[in-house]
Amino acid sequence: MPKQVLGIELGTEHVAVVQVIGTSKAYDVTTAVSRAVSPSSDSDDPFRPHQAVLEILLDTHRLRGDSIVVSLPAAQTVMRNLTLPFRDPRRIRQVIKYTMDDHMPFDPDEVVADFQVLPGATSSQTPVIAAAVPQVLIADTLAIFHEIGLEPTIIDVDVSGLSNAAQLGLSSLPERTLLVDIHPERALLTLHDQGKPFFARSWPNGWPQGAGTIETYAVRMSKQIQRTVYAYENALQHSFDAESLVVSGVPEEDYSALAAVLQQSLGIPIEPWAHTAEAFRGNAIAEGNRQTVVALGLALRGLHRQTEGFNLRREQFALHQDLQEIRGRLVVVGCMLVLLAAMGIGRLYLDTHFKAQRLQQLKTDIAQIFQAALPNERSVQPVFQMQEKVEELRNRLRNFGGLTGTQLSGLEALREISEKVPPGNELTLNVDSLTITANTVDISGVTGSIEDVVKLRDALETSTAIDEAKIIRNKKEADKVAFKLTITIAKSQDPIT
Repeated sequence: MPKQVLGIELGTEHVAVVQVIGTSKAYDVTTAVSRAVSPSSDSDDPFRPHQAVLEILLDTHRLRGDSIVVSLPAAQTVMRNLTLPFRDPRRIRQVIKYTMDDHMPFDPDEVVADFQVLPGATSSQTPVIAAAVPQVLIADTLAIFHEIGLEPTIIDVDVSGLSNAAQLGLSSLPERTLLVDIHPERALLTLHDQGKPFFARSWPNGWPQGAGTIETYAVRMSKQIQRTVYAYENALQHSFDAESLVVSGVPEEDYSALAAVLQQSLGIPIEPWAHTAEAFRGNAIAEGNRQTVVALGLALRGLHRQTEGFNLRREQFALHQDLQEIRGRLVVVGCMLVLLAAMGIGRLYLDTHFKAQRLQQLKTDIAQIFQAALPNERSVQPVFQMQEKVEELRNRLRNFGGLTGTQLSGLEALREISEKVPPGNELTLNVDSLTITANTVDISGVTGSIEDVVKLRDALETSTAIDEAKIIRNKKEADKVAFKLTITIAKSQDPIT
């Protein structure tokens, strides 16, 4: 989503404002203006004259921004290169002010400090470039912006703005480059290495006014650059072989004379500032205004997430401090919710585990019972197999009764029949077949006479276990009688258990 960002450089005697609209992949510079400011007569409130100029610029150009990045001049900032014996950024932030105690004329508790980690860190050493300003300066700066209705998102140093302008505004940049930005009241030099400002210096010799002084100024500048490089090499104990020098803020008509002297003195290519980034959707007015380079770098920082720079709006001046506290509380609540969820999941896991153990035990018991009951059967679905087997046995036994408890069993009926059949001296009887069903018993056989058949029927009917004995068929064959007798078994009065 396109953003609208304001980059505002507060110089010692100038104000520069750049407004960009877009994203990190494609943006346009809609406004780029720079105005001179009379020096403040109050050293304790150096930016009060800037307020009136800012108000005019805001009203004239209708400047607004989703993010506002402001820079303070390096001349009012204490900047030092330090090496710390640990790498944790939180520990570095805790001690950075006190590490700078010997390098600044302020009490550490009276300043706001920030740092950037430089390349070359090891497990035991971390090189940083640190910046510190008095708390009162931050408070006064915020008060000025609040009075004109602006809320700075970041308070940086002009050194970072110049570095980001080179890193993000130029299509190509050598690994080691000298960056110089010149205004009437000051010159700012940054040693840019591996995408970061390693070393910086600001001196009050700005661009000269009047003809015939450019060569003299160029000679002095070359000496200042050489001294700064020597100081850098002495402080960091390694050489800095610059590959090019990029100059901004110089009038176009004077650039050639300046570049000729600098190239002869320094022996490296000299290039003028030119906005050549691929993401830049050209604007001739903004491209021609080379006195807004620092402000452009500040605005580009608001568009890009991965940028270098300081943010001196910290501690009691931190933006959205209440929001950060709420965020911290939300983190605590979130951790508690995660813990409760973990406990719930753990309990669910234990319940599932115990149920799985119980299920396995039941399966083992079923397998043992199945093996004992049906030793010759292969277990596939033991419960269903045992149900089918029980039903099969029940159907077999139902023919003999006894299982339902409503009638005598077939065996009991046979016993009754055998007891009621008259003895052999009274009755001649040969049984050929005997058929037993759930309710009846069919007897087929041969007797000596029809009277013997009747005698057999009558004897059977005397049994209380027999409800009826009926002669179905009798036929005389020679000296014998073939018969068929159907016996109906009586219903049992008491259920058999």
